[in-house]
Parts: sequence; C-alpha cells; structure tokens
Amino acid sequence: MSETINNSASAIYSLDGTTSNLASSNVLPLNYETSQGLVITKSSNTNEFLTGSIITYTITITNNSSHYLTGVRIIDNLGGGNLAYVLSSASLTTSTQTYPVTPIATNPLTFTLQQLPVGATITLTYRCQVIFNLPSNVSLITNTVQGIGYTSTGTITGFANHTIQKKNSVEFSLTKTSNVTNVRPNQTFNYYLTLTNNTLNTANVSALTDQLPSSFNVISVKLKIGNNMEITLNGTDYTLSSSNLLQIPSASGPIITVPSNGTTIVTITGYFS
Repeated sequence: MSETINNSASAIYSLDGTTSNLASSNVLPLNYETSQGLVITKSSNTNEFLTGSIITYTITITNNSSHYLTGVRIIDNLGGGNLAYVLSSASLTTSTQTYPVTPIATNPLTFTLQQLPVGATITLTYRCQVIFNLPSNVSLITNTVQGIGYTSTGTITGFANHTIQKKNSVEFSLTKTSNVTNVRPNQTFNYYLTLTNNTLNTANVSALTDQLPSSFNVISVKLKIGNNMEITLNGTDYTLSSSNLLQIPSASGPIITVPSNGTTIVTITGYFS
C-alpha cells in the first residue's frame, strides 16, 4: 500500500526594509509506501557514546514479501563517517546457526548476505567504534541502513535509522563490552575494557582490576594506548589471583596512560570451561 504526502514551505521577506511579503514554494508530492517487502530494524547495545566508544549494532532483516530472495545486501552509512567498523566483529544468525561474515566494503559498510525465504528472518550483528577525531559539535550520531533484497525479477528495499547521543561529559570513565552476546563452552571471545579520558591532561592509571567469572580462562591480555599499536602483555605484566581477579599492571608491569581526549583499550581473550 502507498499514500501521497504533500509538503510545501513559505518565507516572509522584505525588499524595502519595511514591507513584509510572503513567498510560497511549490507543493511537493512524495509517494510513501506504507507496506514494506523487506523489513529492516536496527538497535544498539547502548544509546549513549563517548569518543572511542565501541557500539554493538544489531540489524534484523525479515522477508515480508511474496518473493524468495536470492540474496540480501545491507548498506550502513556509519553515521556519516563518525563511526568505524571493528574488523572481524560481524556475525549472522539464522534460524539454525550463527557464523562470522565479512563486509565487501567498509565505506559505506556493506554486507552481501545469504538467501532469505518468504517470511524468514536473519540477524546481522557487528561492532563500530566512534572515531577518535570526532568533531566537538557532534552530539548525535544517526546511522542510516538500507537493505536490498534480490528476487528473480528485480529488487525490493527497506530502510532503518538509529540514533545514539553523546554522554554528558565526564572527566574519566570505564566501560566493559564484549564482541559476542551469546557464548558457548570453549568458545574463544573477547572482553574489552575501555578507559576514556575527556580532559586536556594525560591520565595515569595505577591499577585496573576486573573480577573475571570463575570459569573464565584467560588466553591473552592486550593493551592499546590511544593511537599506538596494540601490544600483547606478558604474564608478568599483570596478576591473576586464584579467585580470577585480574589486575593490570603488576608491580613490574608497563605504565598505563590514557591520552588527553582519548581512550585506552584492554582486550582480554579467553573462554569458559
């Protein structure tokens, strides 16, 4: 089904500095298709962000048409370039399995996905990071997502938008995220500890602790300070107690700082046994 939406604009102006005049635009008709053949919804694990924040997005794609789709393409404008895709973070969930997927392009972020029968739904999940050089006047980031479903005779499309807003400024914050939302025994995954410094001074971190779940086995701990290269910490750089309390750094470990208006990220890789 569709309907026509008409819209016009007007302006009040003066040519002699005293007399007000009215100018009216043309009436612009738009054909609004109220029934979608390809239904796209988008959500995120948080509705707030800071510079360097990592956001997990979930895209749900449903074939609400009467056509079998031989493939589906998803295009995300990444908030007009204010977000960057986190490599190897995407996965697709069907009715029977979840498996990793790789975008065919990252600007804009583009995925080519599998077939989609009539009435079926698939879910695409991926992570993006708010860029470090985000302009100070950006307080909202809106992602526009376009879905294209391919049929034997043509295409059908669907759209979704999602907006996150900047957190009220705090001097220093710590957030914990993961690259998965569901995990199985012996499945390797990552925890992320993101330290965000919103001041003009470098922050020195004397101790960072994480009471890891008792059944979690640590494989590696990595540290990325600002735009520096990520480094893998040695076992002597941190301590892990018998109760699985992780502390970074150890007495002999590296100095941890968080740059001015920047982030430091600790990646803890492991699995549940």
